Amino acid sequence: MGENKNDRCICRDLEQLLEEQKKLSFEDFRFICEDIGYDTIPFILSNGKCEFEAWGWTNNGEFFTTKYFRLEAIDTNKCCATLSLLEPVDMDGCPIDECEVFSLRTTMNCVIVDLSCFTTLQPLSPRLVNRLLPIVDPKC
Repeated sequence: MGENKNDRCICRDLEQLLEEQKKLSFEDFRFICEDIGYDTIPFILSNGKCEFEAWGWTNNGEFFTTKYFRLEAIDTNKCCATLSLLEPVDMDGCPIDECEVFSLRTTMNCVIVDLSCFTTLQPLSPRLVNRLLPIVDPKC
């Protein structure tokens, strides 16, 4: 695995993201046990030329591709991370590729990545994860 300055930067950034994600979910508190509904800071990884994508299966068994991930664990010594795939869906709850992402659904799919392959990290709003779909009244 690579050892240049930028590799360490991505590792440190993701290490901090994991700390903030734990705080957001109140995971490491002794006296506060509120559930505010957020336990994920979704993000996109890029190598500077293109965004990283992975594929998996939805909870319904359908194939999907995604560029949205949740950090599950990080090994800063080896500069690698375990990421779970987040499924992008539109306002109707249908899986989509890219445009008009309304929500990101959690899945059971995980990948282990070598962080030395990436140069940028783009965090997204935790509110996107498992966002409730709008209730649309029929126009009659």
